[in-house]
Amino acid sequence: MNTEFARLPVYFYGYDDIETFCLSKREQLVRENIGLILGILRGGAIPALMLSQMLGLPVDFVHYDRGEAKAEINNKKVFDLVDACVKEGKRILLVDDVAGAGYTLANCYEYLLSFVKDESSIKVLTLVHHVDSRTDADHYKDCSSVRAVLPWERYVTSRQCLDDFVKEEAALLEDQRYKKTLAIDDLACPLNLKQEWKVDCHVEFKGDQHSLLDTIQAVGPEEIYCNNEFLIGLILSKFPFSIVYKTINNKRYRISAFD
Repeated sequence: MNTEFARLPVYFYGYDDIETFCLSKREQLVRENIGLILGILRGGAIPALMLSQMLGLPVDFVHYDRGEAKAEINNKKVFDLVDACVKEGKRILLVDDVAGAGYTLANCYEYLLSFVKDESSIKVLTLVHHVDSRTDADHYKDCSSVRAVLPWERYVTSRQCLDDFVKEEAALLEDQRYKKTLAIDDLACPLNLKQEWKVDCHVEFKGDQHSLLDTIQAVGPEEIYCNNEFLIGLILSKFPFSIVYKTINNKRYRISAFD
């Protein structure tokens, strides 16, 4: 495990966020004349299927063997769809969940390019992109400053993955605690928090914006409760991957940087 990566503030990238991100790219993908969507199994399957529904386009999958570093399309009919896209001047969208420092996306891209031949015919979309990725994505959410945790990554399921956690000894429990919640207590804009809304940390706002932002940076929360409109805008501009809740009449309303 990369211990520096483990220290980054955690951002739980939920299904609603994935749907919102895909919807935000729909208009641009239409303009780019996408004709086929290929999701890299397994992580690229869900966003690829979402985009297929949103765009009304055919979808299929690239199988990747990490042990062999080998990409393959098992459905031979896909090659006819690829040929049709090339002839009609349409593009193919390659979709994966994470463009990190690994080779999966890079190898799948090279595999697709081996029979598409023209780089301009391929577009890449990833839910998570890091600055040191080996592959440039055309559509992505930049998660270089956070440790993004996708829904299917929340649980340790393999012996090898568990061993990697254990090697870090005390980091095991902390690294599996994926969510931190912070509440901003502001006398001018008081919160009304229900008991079941678990809050890890309270911070009192007394007018010092810089101190507040420093505290948020130190705590690294995924979710923040705040009823001050100005602070909400400030927080989302500084921490665009945070989820902020406003509380009104015993209900909470989620606000994200996409809103």
